[in-house]
Amino acid sequence: FSNGGHLFAAVNGNTIQIYSTHTCDNIGNLRGHNQKVRSVAWTPDDAKLISCGQDGAVYVWSLRDFKRLDESVLKSCQYTSCDATAEARAIFAVGSDRKLREIVGDTPKE
Repeated sequence: FSNGGHLFAAVNGNTIQIYSTHTCDNIGNLRGHNQKVRSVAWTPDDAKLISCGQDGAVYVWSLRDFKRLDESVLKSCQYTSCDATAEARAIFAVGSDRKLREIVGDTPKE
């Protein structure tokens, strides 16, 4: 659920579906991952969603137009969880290699 509670995300394989909590209408779909999405995280203002998946991709999505704003791909890692600072200036992800990475822009740092 979003921080404000007005939206929720449901993952169906490699697609993230965004729904209105009040009406249960699907208001948008986020597509781009090549394998299963393992985690999503909302920014504090609910304007962006962070996703990571088994394909080694971490994406930042705009929830205004449902487009991808930024990406970082590390094929050697299957990400399992992600989170972000306010406004998604820094993203943190952990995966199959058991390393916590800080992603600034498109560059992961251990």
